[in-house]
Amino acid sequence: MAYLLGLLVVLLVLVAVCFALTYWRIDQRSGRADLRQADVILVLGSAVWPHEQPSPSLQARTEQAIQLYQEGYAPYLLFSGGLGRYPPEEAEVMRRLAVAAGLPEEAMILDKEARSTWESITRAKELMDQRGWQTALIVSDPFHIQRALLMAEDAGFEAYGVPALDSPTYTIPARRTFYTAREVLALWYYLLQSPFS
Repeated sequence: MAYLLGLLVVLLVLVAVCFALTYWRIDQRSGRADLRQADVILVLGSAVWPHEQPSPSLQARTEQAIQLYQEGYAPYLLFSGGLGRYPPEEAEVMRRLAVAAGLPEEAMILDKEARSTWESITRAKELMDQRGWQTALIVSDPFHIQRALLMAEDAGFEAYGVPALDSPTYTIPARRTFYTAREVLALWYYLLQSPFS
């Protein structure tokens, strides 16, 4: 009995250490923008709020992408995100924000079907292949960047992360802690299941 209890304690300590290290790596990566020229700016979706309003996270991601486009980092934007709890699709809300900012609609591609990060990444790969594009700047909340880049690598395209540092999931300490901790579990899940997919 004492042996099993000791083994359990060791296991819990190992899990706690792995969790802390993963948390640290995600948080360290979250504040760094890899700014460089690319074929397209891929913006990953976030929630739409009632009355067709963007959530603060979606607003921050879209504004970051608009800034990148205006500064000439890529000639196209790919807005990715399907229908969530409230209409319309996340990609459509992003398009509206970009149009309101004066960006040309011909520079925008919308993926209104993606329902997860992996779907956004793999569907982006298909759309990029169709157009002969090889590189993308991925815009998302800071905590999300590391997993998104790993998925892009697994999907087979070159990607660089640009976090939306104005998102409340980053600027509000309690939310930053919560979402980064949750992302540890999401990253572990992806790493565990990806060899079998």
